[in-house]
Amino acid sequence: MRWITCFIAITMVLGCGGELQQLAVETMQNANVAISSADAVGAQVSAGTPFRAAQEMLTASEDAMNTGDAERAYRLALRAYLHARIATETAIALREEAVVKEAQAQLTLSEENVAEVLQRLQTAREEFNALRSD
Repeated sequence: MRWITCFIAITMVLGCGGELQQLAVETMQNANVAISSADAVGAQVSAGTPFRAAQEMLTASEDAMNTGDAERAYRLALRAYLHARIATETAIALREEAVVKEAQAQLTLSEENVAEVLQRLQTAREEFNALRSD
């Protein structure tokens, strides 16, 4: 969150068209990388809404840059970046949640197997004790 404040502060301090334009271009590049990263972890499928929002905002940012509105391009690119990061983190969280559920299922199965083995062991002990007492 601190870097967002830094970006906003830089925007306010710079204010100059050329420097703001350079900041917008760099932010658009960062957003593009973030969208690619989100796509790589499967966010297009598992976090479709923020992923699509990121793509749309990046496109709008490029359009704003093409019309000469660097400030709007920067703001949209920053939002695109943030939506892409949300999509990435959502996709990762969903994937990890699935891994945890699978591990829990395996644990439950293992616990059932252990309970069955312990039951067989108890039965064997009882049979052994019965044979010994005869």
